[in-house]
Amino acid sequence: MKNRRIVIVCLLALIYVNSYAQEGEKLGSWYIYNGFFKFSPKTELFFESQWRTYEPIQNSQTLFFRPFFSYNFNPNFQLSISQEYHKNWSFSLDPENKIGTEEYRTTLQPMLFHGIGRVSLQHRFRYEWRFLDEKGKQRTRYRIQLGIPISKPVMGKGVFFTTLGNEFMVDVQPEVQLSQMRTYAMLGYQLSKTTHLQFGYMYISRPRADDLHRLQFLLTQKFAFYQND
Repeated sequence: MKNRRIVIVCLLALIYVNSYAQEGEKLGSWYIYNGFFKFSPKTELFFESQWRTYEPIQNSQTLFFRPFFSYNFNPNFQLSISQEYHKNWSFSLDPENKIGTEEYRTTLQPMLFHGIGRVSLQHRFRYEWRFLDEKGKQRTRYRIQLGIPISKPVMGKGVFFTTLGNEFMVDVQPEVQLSQMRTYAMLGYQLSKTTHLQFGYMYISRPRADDLHRLQFLLTQKFAFYQND
């Protein structure tokens, strides 16, 4: 009887701890699709969709769809605009206690591209007008990303590569403050001329909330619907 009571107490304690677990204590995951669709050397549609979870393959955090309409001024500079939809859920281990919110976002995005040896670099700037349940906010972002082929000097079918990046996000309205910083590293494999896969890890630092640890799984495809002269 005494041992049975100890087991019951331990189970109740475990249930209590899990019920009040903090968001930062969980290893979450992001599942990402990136599609690039070029209609001419100058015009491009970029479509991104993500499912983010508080725990791997469960406990949804965010689902969003982000289409960007892009214009390439030259091979080193691109300007894009996006109208996005985001569905967000609060953190809870009990699905009945999760609270869902919606966000509509308009984003202006300039990007710069250049290379140093076998390393390709991207500088991405974003300015976001965010409408969360009728509350307007604005945020600016800067990301630097490096792509490095590993198994061969240049990218191509059958090549392993790595992607490293860091992004800063700063709220500018209703007040100026650092929102978060994201640092990530990924390993990728070029399946074909148009498709590659990546897997990696991201650390998210947030000044006013728990820091987060996220696994990342990416599928990227690039298609051109025109022929070069």
